[in-house]
Amino acid sequence: MVSKEVLKRIGVFAVAAVVAVSPVLAVNANGGVQLFSADTGTGDPVTGDPVPPSTAPIVPPSTAPTAPPSTAPTVPPSTAPTTPPAETPDDSSGGSQEYVADVVTNASGTVIKTTVPGTYRATVVEGVAVTTPLAAVNAAFGAGPGDYVEMICQDTRCGEQARASIKDGLTMLGANGIQAESGAVLDMMAYLNGQKVVDINNPITITLGIPASFRQAGYDYAVIRVQEGGRVSILPNRSEDPSVLSVKSDGFGVFALIKAPAGSFDIFE
Repeated sequence: MVSKEVLKRIGVFAVAAVVAVSPVLAVNANGGVQLFSADTGTGDPVTGDPVPPSTAPIVPPSTAPTAPPSTAPTVPPSTAPTTPPAETPDDSSGGSQEYVADVVTNASGTVIKTTVPGTYRATVVEGVAVTTPLAAVNAAFGAGPGDYVEMICQDTRCGEQARASIKDGLTMLGANGIQAESGAVLDMMAYLNGQKVVDINNPITITLGIPASFRQAGYDYAVIRVQEGGRVSILPNRSEDPSVLSVKSDGFGVFALIKAPAGSFDIFE
């Protein structure tokens, strides 16, 4: 297994030296560890990238005069029996039904509300919340007065390359003696003034509600983050609450929850 001291010596600039076929671990500036492999995918991890709400100005309703109501005689309604309309399948992802998941409830019952506006519709985890104060988030994005930061968090729509990168991450962990299991996968996308942002200046804290079916006594949690260009990083859990997972992330993409026996992710601290 790669020791913590060795990992620290590798440093973030190890990406420039990735020439071997064997897995390599490199420490990120935010405390996580980035994984590099000659076999890692290089495509955009997200397909069907969501588009943030339009910022186009709202056009006021027309002030043209309306036609007077018709004076034609009305016809009484038919007394023939009517046929009920056909039922349409329920689509919880449709625009007519909004599923809001921008809060996380911890083990003590405290509700954690996100600080960043946007669309939070991930159903594979028990809520998503950015817990860094909005002012600090804006600074991390380089946003100035009048700029607008927003998030789109949803069940993943990633393609085969991103899923292969997640699998590669698990394989690399296994090669270093960490037998991790994967769980829910979601897309964490960020925008500044409607433009997609992949990396930011400083890490922000993102908290996810761990699905009850994925919680396990004696296990620790982390996130495999896959970004454009096939970059795969391990973000360790910063929370001691057994029901939530909090990570510090300086980038966005596909987030996959993973777990392993307690102590497995200590080298990433």
